Amino acid sequence: MTKPDDARLQKKLKEQLGFLRRSARDFDGGDEEEALRLATTMRVLFHDTSSSTSLLTHLSIRHETTMLATPPTQFADWRDFLNVSIDLNSSEPVRFLPKLGGLFIPDVPLEDWWATDSIAASETAVSRKRIILGAANRDGGAHVDTKLQNFYEHLVKGEYGLGITGDLTFDGPAPFPQGVTIYPRNGHLAFLRQFAHEVLNAANHYHWIHP
Repeated sequence: MTKPDDARLQKKLKEQLGFLRRSARDFDGGDEEEALRLATTMRVLFHDTSSSTSLLTHLSIRHETTMLATPPTQFADWRDFLNVSIDLNSSEPVRFLPKLGGLFIPDVPLEDWWATDSIAASETAVSRKRIILGAANRDGGAHVDTKLQNFYEHLVKGEYGLGITGDLTFDGPAPFPQGVTIYPRNGHLAFLRQFAHEVLNAANHYHWIHP
């Protein structure tokens, strides 16, 4: 017989995955700031400290859980996770998009997925854990700090991605500044959406929710 506490924790896991799924849907519908909620939910699922315990640890499945990871490209950097979209009629002519998709590396140990795997963006290389906690703890997921970490600011600036320097003629005002290089400034959010995509697919693939 399932103990009441186990049933409650399974219910909480189902709730958290529901939060993740709904925020992912809203992100895909254009509300990119939902990525900060994605980060907070992933923190609840995975982050252990001396004073708080992750939900997967409460469920006693953290150390036996494996993940699905986005497969590497020939570049082995941010391009593993993100695509670039260009729209010269937009006020933001270049944007990052999460790759999503259905191809994954299976059976990646959770701790490798969370804290060891490194995402390279120019001179910056950081784990999923640092990006997720940077968003949740400092950038508004669960708390706003007065200063972001240097690596996170680098992800926000997007200068590791494709930049566009406009020298174009438009019928009417130019939709974006001309003569300056514009970079996509949503990389941190697109990364979080891609990580959530991995989590949701892993939860389904490995049957985190008991029937």
